[in-house]
Amino acid sequence: MWSRYLHTRERDGVVAVFHELHPDPVYCSQEQWQMVKAGITDDVVTFIKDLRQRKLLIDSSEDDDREFLETTSALECKLNQPTILYLMTAQGCNFNCGYCQVPEIARKYGESMLSSADAFAGIDLWLEHLRDVYDPNHEYFVIFYGGEPLLNKQVIWQSLKCLELKRITGELPARVNFMIATNGALVDEETVTQCKKHGVMVAVGLDGPKVANDALKVDTDGQGTFERIIASIRLLVAGGVRTFVSASITPSNISEMSKYADFFKELGVEKFGFNFLKGRLLLKLVGESGLMDYYRQAAQGVIELARTESGFGFEYQMEKKRNAFDRREFFPVDCTCYGNQLVIQPDGQISNCPFYKARLGQVGSVGKNFRIWDQPIVQEWRKRLSLSHPGEAKAMGGGGCAWGSNELKGDPLAVDDSSQIFSEEVLNELIWSRYDRNQSRKA
Repeated sequence: MWSRYLHTRERDGVVAVFHELHPDPVYCSQEQWQMVKAGITDDVVTFIKDLRQRKLLIDSSEDDDREFLETTSALECKLNQPTILYLMTAQGCNFNCGYCQVPEIARKYGESMLSSADAFAGIDLWLEHLRDVYDPNHEYFVIFYGGEPLLNKQVIWQSLKCLELKRITGELPARVNFMIATNGALVDEETVTQCKKHGVMVAVGLDGPKVANDALKVDTDGQGTFERIIASIRLLVAGGVRTFVSASITPSNISEMSKYADFFKELGVEKFGFNFLKGRLLLKLVGESGLMDYYRQAAQGVIELARTESGFGFEYQMEKKRNAFDRREFFPVDCTCYGNQLVIQPDGQISNCPFYKARLGQVGSVGKNFRIWDQPIVQEWRKRLSLSHPGEAKAMGGGGCAWGSNELKGDPLAVDDSSQIFSEEVLNELIWSRYDRNQSRKA
């Protein structure tokens, strides 16, 4: 019998058959597919074997039930893995980008700074999490975040010293990376020195060439920021600091984004990633009637860049989905707010999301037994994950952004349309790009 998770795509007389929980497509002609569906199998023995191997042809519905339970169990293990500690060192920012929610958050809650005591307590609490579930096969990150984290440099440097000491004593596992996510304006020689000393990676926000970047990425005086950002990137790269770029997809660059790989490569950065805009400010930029067009155009831009890029893996969004597809893994999350991250807010409150003030307790007083994945908000938000919903792109869909859904729809469990559209488009692209590669090898 056929698996209830079997789905097909058709193109130019070719049928791709795949399992929605772990898509590893097998291809045949439309004529062969019709024969198989009709029960005529003599001439397609190998194809039938492939279908059984991929659990598309099963003996009973219990096989599907077991597959779902195994996928659910594997997903829970992934979600109960705290791969990221966010230390939000500053709530304010020296930029006022037209799509960023940070200035509004700072006005509402105040421009607070993380204390060294709360940063150290956050590190200790995260290490308690790792003692439970550390897996040397995973990579872990401590990310200094904001607002603009470099507004509070001293706490960053003090935290890095604390982390290095814990690494020396063996409390901090070897595979822990340090990163600063910054707008770049405050990067200086001291920053480069400290990053080199502690092996810190730096992710800098840059939305493309000058015209595209400066359309919305401005400082608090409304001035463009391109020259300052470029100077900071060049300073970091020249200093031997591993440097990345985070590029927001805006109405000012969305039509050109597929051409940006060469631009970023020329800067010498190691990798870059596109970010879909979220929240109410997106409505101000594109209007409610323009949301779906924005999501589709953004998705196609990311995919088009991946098609034309000579070196695979330079853009992060497509890389992580393609890696999951190639490994036949159920891709768990677009966001790590479902248990994979511990967020220490600038006021010392714990959250599961940098932008959502969950207020799960003061980091210095919650106790060693606090675990982020056990928190009610995390368990509730997991209900939005694609495994619980219909759709052929389950394995590519990571649930999207609960904060963004809450902003746009008033419900953190509502569908994140940007994530859903992107996942569906990416799945289609990966299915047919694999077919095309296979055909070119045979030619």
